[in-house]
Amino acid sequence: MDTLRIEVSPAFDDYTATAEFMTLLQEVADSSPSDLPTALFVVPNLYQDFDEYWNWTLICDDLLVQMGYEGLLQLATFHPQYVFEGEDADDMSHFTNRSPFPMLHIIREQDIEDALTQIRFPERIPERNRHHMRRLGHNGLLNIMPSLAGTAVFADNDDQSTPDN
Repeated sequence: MDTLRIEVSPAFDDYTATAEFMTLLQEVADSSPSDLPTALFVVPNLYQDFDEYWNWTLICDDLLVQMGYEGLLQLATFHPQYVFEGEDADDMSHFTNRSPFPMLHIIREQDIEDALTQIRFPERIPERNRHHMRRLGHNGLLNIMPSLAGTAVFADNDDQSTPDN
């Protein structure tokens, strides 16, 4: 956590946020992995609508490729109302990618590859994460992370059901 960079953008427009993202992307790419292994880019003033956010992430991913960082860096996406296509709207699986604010996680691909060598059946990670969130349920998640109560992560979730068994 000492080397995790969290950049909170004060931007209120796409152009500024995207320019700031590109600057951080370049900074991560140009830094040594020991100095700056990963970074979060948070945009609390923009992209409250998930579809707008998703469209912006596609632009950011294209920029990553255009800047020549494909194979070096990749993006993970997080949003308060993250929804996986094909899942029921109230499914707990969405919470694996929910966060209090819209953000992008810039990750070094080598770090992911290194981590995957330590995990048995890495292709099952997404399903294990979804299963874990479903088992926890809303109440279980709030017991672990009570600070999420009252945030946009739970804004559209009036159902505070118990974990599924």
